[in-house]
Amino acid sequence: MRIDAVFRGVPRYVLTATDQRPSADDRYWRAVTLAPLMARATLDAHDLLDGRLEAHLSAWGAVDLSLTEPNTFAAGDLAVAWARGTHGPWALWVGRRFVPWGPPGGLHVDGVGGEARADGFSAEVMVGRPVTPAFGAMAGAQTSFEGVTAAAGARVAWASPGRVVASASYVERWARGVAGVRALSLDALVTPHPRVDVRGSIVLDATGLGVTQANADLDWMPASWGSLGAGYAHVDPARLIPRWSILSVFVTDVFDEARLWAVWRPFPSVTVRAEGAGQRYAAPGSLDEARWGHRVEASVRVASRDRGRAGTLSASRRDDGVRPLTLLRVAGLWTVGRDVGLALEAAAALDDDAPESARSL
Repeated sequence: MRIDAVFRGVPRYVLTATDQRPSADDRYWRAVTLAPLMARATLDAHDLLDGRLEAHLSAWGAVDLSLTEPNTFAAGDLAVAWARGTHGPWALWVGRRFVPWGPPGGLHVDGVGGEARADGFSAEVMVGRPVTPAFGAMAGAQTSFEGVTAAAGARVAWASPGRVVASASYVERWARGVAGVRALSLDALVTPHPRVDVRGSIVLDATGLGVTQANADLDWMPASWGSLGAGYAHVDPARLIPRWSILSVFVTDVFDEARLWAVWRPFPSVTVRAEGAGQRYAAPGSLDEARWGHRVEASVRVASRDRGRAGTLSASRRDDGVRPLTLLRVAGLWTVGRDVGLALEAAAALDDDAPESARSL
């Protein structure tokens, strides 16, 4: 079990449409500086009741000491809170849990599930209500699933450690009486050589009979100094939008990406990573020509042997054919004594527009 107390200073700007502001600048953009004092608790208990029970909890609570937003000065939520009991090859779990399989990004549910395992094979089922836990936000509206909503799914898998891991799953998520997601997912990890990993996954839209998302990656680790890799991704965002949402009637670009990356560790405490990718954006049913884009990223991470001090510097250049962006980020962590740490982070996003050019919201 671990309990942390975290204090953060978060300066930010909030867009508002109110006309009760004294000037034009304040009318649209206003500074909101938050000072949340947060407590985080994590519990992982295994081998209870002679190995037949395990329990997991991750929760947080916070108070905004600046009292900038009177209606949101306190917040908190449960990220996970579930327990699992086993009897021989059978298992049953109940509570709030993150289910990593199913639709892209997984699924958070308040529900119940069962599992069975034997000789490398496993099967599981789950049913529950989808939820969207908050993770530390203090100001602004929080997304949530409101009204009647439900999710159910099943998964089968086979694992031969060090050689092959494969699974197939099916998940349905309902809201407002309509099945928003019907996802059939296939995943596999193959290790043909101790230094080579091949990963692949595909998520099919069982309602529209199309590919929602597909990924294929090859990792090669020639030596202890690092690794090389290549990958491909295909994403159709329109298939992730529920049928009852008005957004589903708008044309959405289909996204394809081919990428290469390299990781270099000149010293145990230093990691350098570089990645480049080419992208293609196309809107099905549109007469517009496909757009081409690219992404180039580099990062350096340095950490002390005891992990008490660490720093990260990253830069990314992205162009989707509409608006190029340059992203910069620098972060550092220092441990003071045994129980106190100080972290600083700064980030910037720079577009190619001239500062004096006209802008629209």
